[in-house]
Amino acid sequence: MAAYAYKLPRKYRYRRRGNSNTGPVAGVALVAALVAASGTAKIAHAAAPAGGGTAAAQAIGYAKDQLGCPYTWGGTGPCAAGFDCSGLTQAAWSAAGVSIPRTSEEQWASLPHISRSQLQPGDLVFAAGADGTLASPGHVVMYIGHGKIIQAYGQGVPLEVSSLASVNAAGLVGYARP
Repeated sequence: MAAYAYKLPRKYRYRRRGNSNTGPVAGVALVAALVAASGTAKIAHAAAPAGGGTAAAQAIGYAKDQLGCPYTWGGTGPCAAGFDCSGLTQAAWSAAGVSIPRTSEEQWASLPHISRSQLQPGDLVFAAGADGTLASPGHVVMYIGHGKIIQAYGQGVPLEVSSLASVNAAGLVGYARP
């Protein structure tokens, strides 16, 4: 299901609590009815959050909120304490209600692997990194879409958005979905 750029009046927006018949499907039907009634609204389709849907969007949102935080080896946050690569991915997915292992090696070993063609926002991308191998990755990043990743790269480099292509330089291991 695609998201819509048309913004409903506040009283018609989908709410998580309350009436059980007002879910995403009801919201889409309401938008369609409003557009049909007005005949003037133009709906632009946007890419829906992928990976885990809402959970993926929450994980990405958490990771984006940490941009600029310091890199700290072994760090699991919060921002003042810093994050390392796997600490960031673990904390981001935890904020979305999904438990994943602590280290990049454990994440790679336990999460379902996917192909490059299946890569969606929220998925994790693994690389050998400076202290890993192709069999046991030493670096993990979160894919956020449009060829971009969020990563905790290393000492002296704050958490940042980078190009997915930069992972290939570190020795791409593969992709996994929490």
